[in-house]
Amino acid sequence: MSQNKAQVDKLLSNASSALIPEGFLAELLFPVIMSKQSTGKLGKYGTDHLRLQTTIVGGEGQYNRKSSVVRGSTNYDIEDHGLVGIVTEKDYRNVEKPFDAEKDETMSLTTSLAVGKEKDIADMLSDDSVLTNGTTLAGTAQWNDYDNSDPIKDIKAGRSSVKKGCGFEPDLMIIGWDVAEALSYHPKVLRSLGYADSRPGGLSNEELAKAFKVKRVMVGKAVYEAAKKGLTSDIKECWGNHCILAKMPAKADKYQTSLGYCFKLLGRTARRVFKSPINNPANAKQILVDDAYDFCITNVGAGYLIKNAVATS
Repeated sequence: MSQNKAQVDKLLSNASSALIPEGFLAELLFPVIMSKQSTGKLGKYGTDHLRLQTTIVGGEGQYNRKSSVVRGSTNYDIEDHGLVGIVTEKDYRNVEKPFDAEKDETMSLTTSLAVGKEKDIADMLSDDSVLTNGTTLAGTAQWNDYDNSDPIKDIKAGRSSVKKGCGFEPDLMIIGWDVAEALSYHPKVLRSLGYADSRPGGLSNEELAKAFKVKRVMVGKAVYEAAKKGLTSDIKECWGNHCILAKMPAKADKYQTSLGYCFKLLGRTARRVFKSPINNPANAKQILVDDAYDFCITNVGAGYLIKNAVATS
């Protein structure tokens, strides 16, 4: 009896599978300051201009002399970050569609650089030795416990702490994907906006911002590979299960309060890609990707950290 046989191509010609993270926040959070030099100082003011003064002037009395403006500074140091990869003659010869030897190597390098940057800023903002104002939730207080937790109360306390710490209420809330999922279906949050205890599809970021009285809610969705090379894959969230409240303007300006700034070099693009032929190994090409930046906390009172806002899944 004859049997039909199908010949399968090694690879589909127009499709491939890869995990390219999305939802990066590193480039969107901090107001950017462009600097000509790699190191320098950011000027900052004290709070003497907020101190109550005697201002009444009677008869021929002199105006009360106010103390001079208190000025200070915060140091910044823009560091270079880079990775290099090699595309060999064998790679060019053996790589078939939909793969592309140079493009694939460039994608791998730029993604690795971006993931590292995202994880660095997420780790910094979720470190209670950096953001010293905050609290840690545990057990029934964590927001995935819909019967007992109260995120409205917790975030109200955080807003109050930021207002007291820097003089302004927070305008930004940063949460990981797991935290966003818990909050968008939380009955107390739904009820605060006039909805029933459940709602198909949950709340949008704009609705969460309204519920928690901030201008923006930003959800970090980027992931990273936590497993060592050669071991079973272990994909984790860069932003974990935390919540950060911050006074953080959308752009840098004079006389403003911000949790921090991102310093970059003037005239340099965010990430650069360089390609050059090399002779060892023969007929190979070297691909370099680099970036330069410094995320600098300038006013710790302008931030509040809620660690372990939801239980680890």
